[in-house]
Amino acid sequence: AVYIAFQKHLLPHSAARLVAKIFFWPTMPITLLSRYNKLRSLIDETVILGVAPILPGYPKELYDMGVRGVVNLCDEYAGPKKAYKELGMKHHYIPTVDHTEPSVSDLRSAVEFIDTIRKANGKVYIHCKAGHGRSAAVVLAWLASQNPSAELKDLQMLISAARRVRKTLYLQPGVIKFHAGLGESTAKDTDNARKN
Repeated sequence: AVYIAFQKHLLPHSAARLVAKIFFWPTMPITLLSRYNKLRSLIDETVILGVAPILPGYPKELYDMGVRGVVNLCDEYAGPKKAYKELGMKHHYIPTVDHTEPSVSDLRSAVEFIDTIRKANGKVYIHCKAGHGRSAAVVLAWLASQNPSAELKDLQMLISAARRVRKTLYLQPGVIKFHAGLGESTAKDTDNARKN
């Protein structure tokens, strides 16, 4: 009953956080089985979206694919930090409770991190537990930052073509505010360029 209430977003934030941590490991096999053929999906030349990297050797596989940074949105799982350190991979941890969305500042922080890794010619692995909610919101923000005039729904369709993700990501308030802020930044940049 508690897990069902959690799945239906009926629990207070503090209770949801606790339930997510309790059920992370017991439900992870189900998550992996449901994503068996799609543990990760290449979204663009920089971003790979996927499941929590709990399998042995998974960080090394990512490294071998050119991943040099990881954005982890699992409040319930801090990730294989030791493996990342040994491989020289940067880890950007944004603990976000399952079934909630990242804040606008978290989206900005993640996009800045991704861009830093991209500029160093690396790829970024972005994950939550299943790679379809919290982390997909970050991927949508990244795509929006690269295509500020594109409609969020169209960008979501690009993600959905590669991976099964939450169907209403483009309607999340944080994503909408992030996208609106891109337009404001672009307008300010244009105004500043005209003044110079």
